[in-house]
Amino acid sequence: MNMLEANMRKVSDSISNTVRLAAEFGDESLKDLKLYSSLVEKLCEIDSKMTSHRKAIAESYSEQTAESFNHCYESNLDRNKPDVRRHKRYKDFVQYAKPLLEPSLQGQSTQEQSNEDNDLVIEGNVGDMIDPILKRPLEVPVRNKQCNHIYEKHAIEELLRQNPRTRCPVMGCAAQGYIRKEMLEIDVRLQQQLLQSRSVFQS
Repeated sequence: MNMLEANMRKVSDSISNTVRLAAEFGDESLKDLKLYSSLVEKLCEIDSKMTSHRKAIAESYSEQTAESFNHCYESNLDRNKPDVRRHKRYKDFVQYAKPLLEPSLQGQSTQEQSNEDNDLVIEGNVGDMIDPILKRPLEVPVRNKQCNHIYEKHAIEELLRQNPRTRCPVMGCAAQGYIRKEMLEIDVRLQQQLLQSRSVFQS
């Protein structure tokens, strides 16, 4: 991972943390989804442009002269405006932020998800749930669809960046094989329960 990618991840995580704090402590003016999604759109646009530049450079790498390199690079560079709303970073952010900032709009979909998730057993106080990696309370929970275990989002992502051949860190987990990033999803229902539980505790 280069410095730009690392910094983009930090900015993206900061936006997600700001959304969580706004949902938990902010007034209505701070719970504007468009305010935060526009920032994520800019990140996605930068990421898409950088990917386009990398591809153009890779296609031009074998050219023998500066002139031929420049010609090949320019012809392979995608100058179309990227569709940032199809970007995975944007989709993941909206999936995470919308239920927190606009919970009243979730309606039936939240109930359906709740019914589908009945096999996920949560014991004790939801607000006390601990991430198995950091051993700290969960903030942004992601669920491993292979085994239904829950981790802190940035903790499991960092673990996978360090070692892609990582198995579920929950002791005694019977899941076979390594954790795959595409099998991790933000648990929106649990995220809402965490916020509700902690807001009740603070009041």
